[in-house]
Amino acid sequence: MRRHAMAVTASLALVAVAVSGCSSRETPRSSGTSRAPLNMTAGSDSSVAASSRVLFGGDAQLSGLRDLGRSPAIVRTYDTIDNAGNFPTKDENSALRSGATLLTSLGTGRHRDWASIAAGKSDTAVLKFLRAVNKAAADHHLKAIYVSFNHEPNAKINANKGRPENFVAAWRHVHKLAADAHLDAEVGGHLRWVWILTASGFRKSSIANSFWPGAKYVDVVGADGYVSGGCTKQKSGNYVNPAKNAPQPGAIFGPALTWSTTHATSKPVFIPEWGSVRFTDRSVRPSYIHAMTDYVVAHPQIDAILYWNDHAHYSSCDYALDKDPSSQRALTAMGRNSHFQAHR
Repeated sequence: MRRHAMAVTASLALVAVAVSGCSSRETPRSSGTSRAPLNMTAGSDSSVAASSRVLFGGDAQLSGLRDLGRSPAIVRTYDTIDNAGNFPTKDENSALRSGATLLTSLGTGRHRDWASIAAGKSDTAVLKFLRAVNKAAADHHLKAIYVSFNHEPNAKINANKGRPENFVAAWRHVHKLAADAHLDAEVGGHLRWVWILTASGFRKSSIANSFWPGAKYVDVVGADGYVSGGCTKQKSGNYVNPAKNAPQPGAIFGPALTWSTTHATSKPVFIPEWGSVRFTDRSVRPSYIHAMTDYVVAHPQIDAILYWNDHAHYSSCDYALDKDPSSQRALTAMGRNSHFQAHR
């Protein structure tokens, strides 16, 4: 698949935790927080309807789990400027036909940096993609499809694309293209914007702040985070975490919620990618999934959660649950929980 895992070590718990997400390859509560949730139902009016429920979903591979017992309400997909004309892909069409909405990334593709995009050199392809996404939402009677320009810009894989200020300029330019073409949800269209960093990017406010396009240009704050152990250091094979415990979800996602409460007031939070590698003790991963369920229920700032049911690129990070019935049952229990029944 299109991912590349990165990890940090939670030494006090003797558990390694990937709070840094998996970057896209270019090939195709806080309690008491005031916010206006984005949960909407197709056919409702254009205002944002309040809801305490969460969108449950994952990548396209999540639908392949035999015992999931439901269709995802939101599916994570990945596009680039290079293949902008191919939207919607087979996976995207399948998700849309099932009634799900999408959270799709628009990557830069090959041989483009953020400065060139900010300068308008890819406007034709970018607009073609944005119009296709907006049309898909209208055709499938969705109030919104979620778009992220170059998710995880703070990840190492994006270091050669420019400085944070170049990313900000590029994000704002892409957003303006959508607004000027009346594709943005605030001006009559269907596009909502999810700004996504790796979860580790929120540990230092200075990092998140440097990539922040501003509240005017963002609808949702996103944080990708994984329980990875040492899998990123393994070039081949399927890594199994020997630790005795998994971290608490708050150790991974707490900084993002704190940052959002302080710097992006009223913005909901998505967890666009999350997952865990297997553990030697097979009870640990399902226990972590149950803990994530409790964490999201306890933090209504979180509006969507999408499990990454696949391998990462170029490492031994395997988050897939296909051969782990206990973890599948844990995720199925999350999907059946009344808190996770939102639809767009």
